[in-house]
Amino acid sequence: MQTITWLGPVLALVGVLVGALFAPLAATRFGWQTSRRVAFDHAIASVRIAQLAANYPRTVNLVEIGDSEEARAYLRELPIKGFEKYRESTQEMRSALAALAPYLTLTWNDTQWQTRDETYESLLCQLKKARRRTLILYWGNEP
Repeated sequence: MQTITWLGPVLALVGVLVGALFAPLAATRFGWQTSRRVAFDHAIASVRIAQLAANYPRTVNLVEIGDSEEARAYLRELPIKGFEKYRESTQEMRSALAALAPYLTLTWNDTQWQTRDETYESLLCQLKKARRRTLILYWGNEP
């Protein structure tokens, strides 16, 4: 009977020690997986935004917006705004893809200034496939 009296406190102490040791490790692992998943989500959104910015309208028919001085000023600014939007979104895309470098090596030519339409599709496909694998690692099965 004497063996049973000390068994409860020892098991409680072992439980506390195991919890104290593994809780920080689990929190670190889940934090790492969450930040990785967020980086993939940001990269996918950035590539899609850059793809849309590449097709930003460069001109509008005056019949559609009216023939006024404001409309003509808008038409003069439209290509400049489109180029600026494209440049900003491309830089954001490249930054988001660079943030994924520790997790994934993408197949694309990042030395070209202008990204081709096929490259956007290829990047999106690679990113979504890699993100799916990340979710499988996180949840343990197909989401």
